[in-house]
Amino acid sequence: MTRQDDAGFTLIEALVAMAVLALGAVSLLSATQGHSKRIADLSDRVAARWAAEYRLSEIRAGVAIGAEPLEVYGIEFDLDVTRRPTSDPDVQAVSVGSALSGTDRVLYILDGYVPSGDPS
Repeated sequence: MTRQDDAGFTLIEALVAMAVLALGAVSLLSATQGHSKRIADLSDRVAARWAAEYRLSEIRAGVAIGAEPLEVYGIEFDLDVTRRPTSDPDVQAVSVGSALSGTDRVLYILDGYVPSGDPS
């Protein structure tokens, strides 16, 4: 068996192949990083929702609460409770905004209703 002069890849072909593979690797890494960030944001939003639901449940149960932060899954949330009157004088609308502690970025807002006579 004899070796042909044009057998194998040239240096240019090898460099082009490596450049194509590098571009593919960079785009895959970028997509993976973006996916990881979206998953982390989603986890924060789910925890924020649970914190807001917990606070609304406290209000409905009439448990004395303050403005203290609430921790869910090791993440601390500041919960902003806003009450508004409704057309029914016996019912108040309540909105609970859940934000990461120390930030103004509200991750979740939960609306609900409680009796007007509830002092908490």
